[in-house]
Amino acid sequence: MNKIKFTAIIPARSGSKGIKNKNINLFFNTPLLVHSINFAKKLSFVNQIIVSTDSEKFANISKKAGAEVPFLRSNNVSKDSSMEEDVLKDIKKKCLKKKYNINKYILWLRPTSPLRDIKTFKKGYDLFCKKKKSVLICVKKECRIFFGKKKKLIPVLNIMKKRSMVRRQELPTAYKIFYGEFFKLPKKINKNYLGKTKYFIEMSKICSLDIDSINDLKLYEKYINHDKKKFIKFLHI
Repeated sequence: MNKIKFTAIIPARSGSKGIKNKNINLFFNTPLLVHSINFAKKLSFVNQIIVSTDSEKFANISKKAGAEVPFLRSNNVSKDSSMEEDVLKDIKKKCLKKKYNINKYILWLRPTSPLRDIKTFKKGYDLFCKKKKSVLICVKKECRIFFGKKKKLIPVLNIMKKRSMVRRQELPTAYKIFYGEFFKLPKKINKNYLGKTKYFIEMSKICSLDIDSINDLKLYEKYINHDKKKFIKFLHI
């Protein structure tokens, strides 16, 4: 029986250019970051939930929902340009300073992806326990995509440089990440903190939404309410 325990970390800074206080905007009458807290509470292998935020208001909401906020995030890692590795360094530094213990195994959960499948994450946990390498939760995505350069479309795949149209069946499968990452906290945190080898588990496309605007919140709520029975097991409110 697997005995590895994870600390779930939910990064939730208060600043956001797209939506003011995005991470506490209500989605089905529940603040976005609380969806991730509620989800983490349902995972048997998670025994600690930490919210990394620079806001007292966000911290109070998180604590009320059952998460820990042992310290506020530093201002210098709460900017638009701040990356996950910067936040991890800040967490590690403050944990050492305050003698606050966290697990060496981390599950990173972004609050902007509120729909998640428990079974998929259990599979991700089992794979991590087996491989002891980073495991990323992904969803299958369209790979017939282009970059824009000087108002010209530049295909990502070479095959599309020679043909105007390509069937999906002829192309490799593409995946989008950022729905959750299992990893071991490295002794030295750098830009490649997930390591060279990254395994993945595919999650249902139903869970692929990513909140980036007020319109996203409204449209997704309307879409889900149209067939709520289909989505209810992925909602954590």
